Formats: sequence, C-alpha cells, structure tokens
Amino acid sequence: MTRRLAGAALALALLAPAAGAQTPAPPDAAADSFADMLRRTDPDAFARFVKLRDARDRSIADLQRAQDRYRSGGPELRALTLPQLRAARRQYVADTRAFLDFLDDRDRTTIEEYRRAISRLTALLEERRKARAELDALGAE
Repeated sequence: MTRRLAGAALALALLAPAAGAQTPAPPDAAADSFADMLRRTDPDAFARFVKLRDARDRSIADLQRAQDRYRSGGPELRALTLPQLRAARRQYVADTRAFLDFLDDRDRTTIEEYRRAISRLTALLEERRKARAELDALGAE
C-alpha cells in the first residue's frame, strides 16, 4: 500500500511541472521513496527512471532558459529566439511524456501484481470458508 501511495504522490509531483513548466518540482519525499524502492527491487527500472527523470529535468531547465531569452530579448529579438523556444518546448514535451509513460507502465505492472495477489487471497479465503463449512458439518454430527 505504501508503494502505491508513493507512486501516486510521485505522479502528482511530476505533473506539477507539466502544468506550469515554470519551475522544476523540488525534491519530494514520496519521489525519493519511490526511487529508493525501485533501486532496491528493480535496478534496471531504477536506472531507466533516473535517466528519464534527469532528461526531463534538463529539458525543464532548457525550456526555462529559452523562455527567459525570449522574454528578455524584446520584440526585435523574439523572432530569433522563438525557434529555440519552440524546440525547447517540444523537447520538454517529449521528455515528460517518456517519463510519464515509464510511470504508467510501472503502475500497470503493479496493478497486475495486485490483481494476482488479490486472486490468490480470494482463493485462500474460499478454501477457508469451505474448511469452516466442513468443520461445522462435522461438529453438527
């Protein structure tokens, strides 16, 4: 359950930059917890997570610099900086989408693991219900 809460908190933290694209999200305890869990349980996924997160963070910084250049250039220089701004925005979108796709894949995998665990637990509960019914029948004789 803690893993799911950390994943949900991480997803919310990651969406914040996507909405405003003004400042990167500060380090977050839930994000750190999620990254630590990945590092311990799936080193390959952790490496991919770090790579995608870092790419997204770099593209946020690049977008901020491009926005600053665009704003500070004045009307006469905006035409020169607009292509850089658009390229930075496209890169930010691509990197953020890749990061979110990774998180979605992890969440889908986790959901499937939980479904299998629920099925196993449901079967155990059914077995115990049948055992109780048999015990009740034996006790009634």
